[in-house]
Amino acid sequence: MAAKTIRKSGSSFEAAISRIAPILSGWRLKHKPPEPIPKELWRAMASVARDYGTSPVARALRIDYNALKRRLAVMGTEAPSGGDAVASGFVEVPVAVWPSSHGVIELEDNRGSKLTLRLPACDLATVLALAQGLWKQRA
Repeated sequence: MAAKTIRKSGSSFEAAISRIAPILSGWRLKHKPPEPIPKELWRAMASVARDYGTSPVARALRIDYNALKRRLAVMGTEAPSGGDAVASGFVEVPVAVWPSSHGVIELEDNRGSKLTLRLPACDLATVLALAQGLWKQRA
C-alpha cells in the first residue's frame, strides 16, 4: 500500500523556498557555470528537500533534480551537527493486544520515506490507527 500526497503545505513550503531563492539568485548573478554552487547553499536546499520533497524544491529553485537528490543522499550519511539533531531510527509503539491474523503493511510518504509493518496479527482498523499515529509524529 503506497500512500502518496502531492499537496505541499503552501505557506511553509513557500516560506522555506523564499529564504533560499534570493541567496541562490544572488549567487547566480555573481557566478557563471561551470563554477559549482557552494556546499552551504546545497545543504540549505537539501534540508528543504528533506522536508518537502526533491522534485518540488528542484522545480521551485530551478536546479538539477539529480544533483539535489545526490546532495540529499550525502546529507543523510553525514553525522548530524549541533545538539538539535533528531535521532532517526525505530519508533517504539506500545501495543497491548495484537489482533487475530498476520500480515505485512508497507506505506510510503511523498518524500519517498517508507514504513514497513510486519505484524504477527493484522486487524485493519488497528493497522490504520497505528499507521496514522506514526505518520502524524513525522509531520
